[in-house]
Amino acid sequence: MMEGGYTKYDKFHIWDFVSEQKAKGLVKHMGFSFHAGPKLLDQLLRAHPEVDFVQLQINYADWENPSVAARANYEVAREHGKSIVVMEPVKGGNLANPPAAVKKLFDEYHPDMSYASWAIRFVASLDGIITVLSGMSDTAQMEDNLSYMKKFQPLNGEEQKIIQQAQRILGNSSTIPCTACHYCTEGCPKHIPIPEIFSAMNKQLGNGQMAEAVSDYQKATISCGLASECIGCKQCERVCPQHLKIVDGLKQCAAALEKQGYR
Repeated sequence: MMEGGYTKYDKFHIWDFVSEQKAKGLVKHMGFSFHAGPKLLDQLLRAHPEVDFVQLQINYADWENPSVAARANYEVAREHGKSIVVMEPVKGGNLANPPAAVKKLFDEYHPDMSYASWAIRFVASLDGIITVLSGMSDTAQMEDNLSYMKKFQPLNGEEQKIIQQAQRILGNSSTIPCTACHYCTEGCPKHIPIPEIFSAMNKQLGNGQMAEAVSDYQKATISCGLASECIGCKQCERVCPQHLKIVDGLKQCAAALEKQGYR
């Protein structure tokens, strides 16, 4: 599905044809590959709730790439409760040989872990993923994939942070670059745990883990101030060594993480 041709699927009754094959038992699951933006994806899934899955281009390098919109498309699909098949998890092989700064990050944590494994485990760790399509050129690459996917372990907290650093190096990251120095919290009149809130938000921004982000947010604010309780005094911004726009960041966190109205 692309911006230029999606109307043809209605014109030629392709949706109806596939639905008929599913009703006959000839097709078990109905889905489509998608190559456009979140607005069109939302439109299609609203018009065709019968779809079971969507195939999306997702990898950690393109997570915030505006021309790919990996995170935005992923979130739209999950909002509609659709399972996801991932294409281009290693970005056409580019993430099997990432820039030197990214290699250094990975090697310092686990020198025996292949660079491709970081890319594939990133997408396989996301909620709702049913298949990761990995292109393999030889037996060694297949054996490498099997070595960590046979008994799959999702990225742990430290590995998620390393991926977020890699995203920043590659220039496509929306994570909040807070270093948790806590200079901001000492004079906060509302006692808001700003670094912990930003850390929770980064689980969603960098790794697509909304449930974990909300859970961490709830734990961080159970006896402290909520992000929405910020009064905008900006004392935190005056002492932040990273010069972050903390007040704006807290508004973003409140909008994303307080939706469930748990307090």
